[in-house]
Amino acid sequence: MEAVDRKTWAGRFAILSPWFADIMNVVKRDCKSEHLRLDPVFVRQHFGGVPLHRITLDEMRAVYMQQILGGHARLGEFVTNRWLFRNMDIYRFFEDSLQKISTEFEKIAELSLEQSEPLIAQALEKFDIEKVFCFITLNEVAIPTELFEKLQRQALERLAERQEQTPEEGSKEELLRQEMDRIKDRHEKKLQELTKKHQQEIQRLQIEVSSLRADLKKALKAKV
Repeated sequence: MEAVDRKTWAGRFAILSPWFADIMNVVKRDCKSEHLRLDPVFVRQHFGGVPLHRITLDEMRAVYMQQILGGHARLGEFVTNRWLFRNMDIYRFFEDSLQKISTEFEKIAELSLEQSEPLIAQALEKFDIEKVFCFITLNEVAIPTELFEKLQRQALERLAERQEQTPEEGSKEELLRQEMDRIKDRHEKKLQELTKKHQQEIQRLQIEVSSLRADLKKALKAKV
């Protein structure tokens, strides 16, 4: 497989590009409620400044992948942190396991094959191969290259099997959200139309009242 720098966010997400849709599906709410809500400049530049509720998951996937692969390190770190936060079960497993190897496991340059193989075997007993591979890649777990590539092949095989079993047509949750957004848009448009008509009616009545006042003044002056 093509060598990629696993120490950069762009490199890690390049490796995980087949799973990027799954990753974004996990963190989509965090991206909208935190990143996009707090960065209107980013929204204007990449989504044309449309309301957040109208930005689709597919649009987010395309923009985020492009930006991360283009070197937007903070965005890669943000997506990773939110994914890890929503997968604390596997995070705690690796944290506990690595602490048994070394109390300063974060300083380990690379685990030996003898240390890595039982660690991965235990992880696969608890978690799906795809989740294990995504975690190892995103969190830069220092396992030997040959073991990493073996896991990558197994994860890709599992992904292919999953996609054959469940063709990618969008989750029910995503389809429901899109339909709710469409309904909300329709109601907002109707409300805007009603508000506009109401304002026009008020303006028409104000003109009529002004005209009546002017006529009344003329009539009073004529009597005097």
